[in-house]
Amino acid sequence: MDFLHSLLVAAHLIGASLLIGTFFLQMRAKSGFNFTMLLTGASIQLVSGIALYGLAIADGDANHMKLGIKSLIAIVVFVASLIGFLRHRAVHAEKARLTAGGAVTVGNVEVTEPRLKPFFHIAGGLAVLNLLIAVFWN
Repeated sequence: MDFLHSLLVAAHLIGASLLIGTFFLQMRAKSGFNFTMLLTGASIQLVSGIALYGLAIADGDANHMKLGIKSLIAIVVFVASLIGFLRHRAVHAEKARLTAGGAVTVGNVEVTEPRLKPFFHIAGGLAVLNLLIAVFWN
């Protein structure tokens, strides 16, 4: 049981590093956000966090209020990164379609890319908040 717990904690930390590292690396960018890394990190965080919550309940030492709040934030991070990933993929598909169709400039499609920025900042900012809750809430 200790090995499983350690394995899940390691996976949870890898997910956190993917989320927060990507966020800090691209925080000041105006476009070109890496939603693939955010979505991967959010997925790992969510799955390993739920498994860790289950282990904490089995051990009988779960702080349900803290873990409920963290779970809710993790779900919002996952949804924001998923929406950003899907919109990012749609923007790039539209750019490819216009370029393949002989369009000289893709100016109108470039205007839609800043709409991705709020999803990137929501996912990254809430991931940082979730990390701070984990560290400072005893």
